This record gives sequence, structure tokens and C-alpha cells, in this order.
Amino acid sequence: MKSLLFRSRTLVFDDMGEGIPLLFIHPPGMGRVTFKKQHVLAKHFRLILPDLSGHGDSISEERFISVDTYVEEMKEIIDYLELSTCVLIGYSAGGVIAQKFASLYQNRVSTLILIGGYSEVTDPRLKVMHLMGMKMVRRHPDRLAAIISKVHTTNKADREELLHHMKKTNPEIWYHYYKQSLYYRGVEEVEKLSIPILLVYGEKSDWINNQLKCYNNCFPKKVYMIPGATHQIPTRYHDALNNILLGEIRN
Repeated sequence: MKSLLFRSRTLVFDDMGEGIPLLFIHPPGMGRVTFKKQHVLAKHFRLILPDLSGHGDSISEERFISVDTYVEEMKEIIDYLELSTCVLIGYSAGGVIAQKFASLYQNRVSTLILIGGYSEVTDPRLKVMHLMGMKMVRRHPDRLAAIISKVHTTNKADREELLHHMKKTNPEIWYHYYKQSLYYRGVEEVEKLSIPILLVYGEKSDWINNQLKCYNNCFPKKVYMIPGATHQIPTRYHDALNNILLGEIRN
């Protein structure tokens, strides 16, 4: 575990392995533990797994942190590690930060990978899920953390680890991360990118797969649809995801 000071806040991140750097960005509330099942990739790549401010061990007592600030946090980490470029990987709403980063700092991203990503919320069910998350995190953040940790894991040990990490999250920051993701409009920005884009979805998550149409005019891009998978790809369908990454990212 490493840390650095950014705007009077301490950013905590894991840095493991060697080779092409892969920077993973987590969704609201979850933190870097989301990508525990990707640790095995450190045998092949350099993995950089941050806790965004207000999440996990990157403690913040502020009430609001913008997506733009999260973008600058990722740039600060890349600069701190003296990386010229990285493979940028965003999971779910983490893809909002990844896309915004790529639109501002395209020269620092070799490939943009979105796992269950979206550049605009168009499916009504996805909108409802954001609104439900916002409501629950304001009223019952621990209950929401328990629900998310349960649907993302297959055993008690992983569930308890993720739940413990999520309970560290600042609920106000969590709420606004949801809200900013809900109202993000980045279709035009991502269409202007000339870097390779890799899109990964689970076959059984039509409420998020419908967002794939947001990327119709993006090139070059490649799409993977994991058979039988739900949205929780990094944690529950990690073998398929890890194999995709191994096959697509070349040292």
C-alpha cells in the first residue's frame, strides 16, 4: 500500500507487479478492494489500484468531490509514479472518471477499458438504480454496503472484506459520486477519442448492456460479451475478465 498527499488529502493506492501499468477505477462506495480478484494479473502487469477520495483508506470529511477532481487524482498518481501512459480501466460508474480522464489526457492513456460502462444513462432501469442508490446511501449507508458486498461476492470472507472496506466510505461523497454519474453526458467526448477502446459486458445485464449503443460511433473499439455473466464482472466473473485482459494487453 502506498500513499501521496493531494490537496491536503491522503490518497491511498496499491501498486504491485511489473510491466504495462493498469490503473483501475472503482464505482461509488466500493474502493480498491473491488479489484482483489485482479491481483493475480500482477504476474504479468503493473497494477495500480486507488481508493478515490472519501472511499476506503483515502479518508475525506468533505461533503462533495467532483468527477473532475477524481480525474486530477488519477493524474496525480500517474505523475507520482512517473508513468508516461497507462491502460485505464473503469468499472461501472468508475468508467465515467476513466472516460473523462481519457478525454482530457488522451496522450496518457494507451487503451481505455470499460467494464459495464456508460457515457450517458439512457436506460430507465439504470436511472432507477442510481436514484435508489442515492436514496439508500443517504438513509441507510450500511444496509446499502451490505447489499452491494453480497451481490458482488461468492463467499463469506470476500463479502466481509468488501463490506468492511465500504463502511469506511463517506456517505455524502458516495451520494454525489452516484449523482454525478447519473447526469454525466460524455458521448461526444468519447467519440472524439482515437485510442483503442475495449468494452466488456455481462450477457445477463441487459439494463447496462443497452448502454452499449452510446459507443456506436467510437473507433477503434472492441466489444466482449461474457456469456452467463451479470454486471459484477471484476468480482464474480473474474476469470473471464482476467483472461480478456491477458489476451488484449500485450507486454
